[in-house]
Amino acid sequence: FAQAALWRLRLPTSIRSRRTSFLFPILEEMARMLFAFAALVGATVATEQATAPSICGDDPTKVPDCNHPDLGSCGNACCVVEVSLPSAPTEVHSRLKEVLSSGMDGTFEYVTGGDPNPGDDLRPYNISQPKPFQFIVQGRHNAPQYKGENGDILDFNIAARGSGSSLRMFSLSRIHGALGDGGQNFKTLSFLLKNTQLATSTDFTIVHGCGKALGVSTAVSEG
Repeated sequence: FAQAALWRLRLPTSIRSRRTSFLFPILEEMARMLFAFAALVGATVATEQATAPSICGDDPTKVPDCNHPDLGSCGNACCVVEVSLPSAPTEVHSRLKEVLSSGMDGTFEYVTGGDPNPGDDLRPYNISQPKPFQFIVQGRHNAPQYKGENGDILDFNIAARGSGSSLRMFSLSRIHGALGDGGQNFKTLSFLLKNTQLATSTDFTIVHGCGKALGVSTAVSEG
């Protein structure tokens, strides 16, 4: 391919002149640099897909924790889980924010900023019902094909539970038309929790989505 492209850069001999012949080595070198750059970008993307351990990839059946594929539970695919932790809410919030900000395998982000820019700390509001909520956090999970504003949305809330905490975790496939997730939303949350090192196990309670059968719908009548 590269040789063919280089050949196209060579003008026919009949139209070469002394005034233009000096350009050909320059053009050939530019072409070589272009193809080398394209190869580097392709290799980088392939490496990201192959090495990021939080990504289910093209064959989720071969990746641990990708066994909860969802279809349309939140319109798009999503996963909502809850886990009880022995650590106090302040520690859970600090550790969760730390691992999101670190990027871990290069695919996670902690989300803040904007206008308005509410904080994570809910304690000043003295919320007691339906739970004593203490903190709320947002993040993002990026895959090679879906990054930035198209990356999956992660939402968390942390409530006090005795001397420990209740952590609710949510992941939504962000890109429009993402009916299915190939197990990615559950995988994202499982990978994240393991890396916080807050839990002695990753025994989740699946609240919604994550491939769980939908419950009985309740009709609501609004006057």
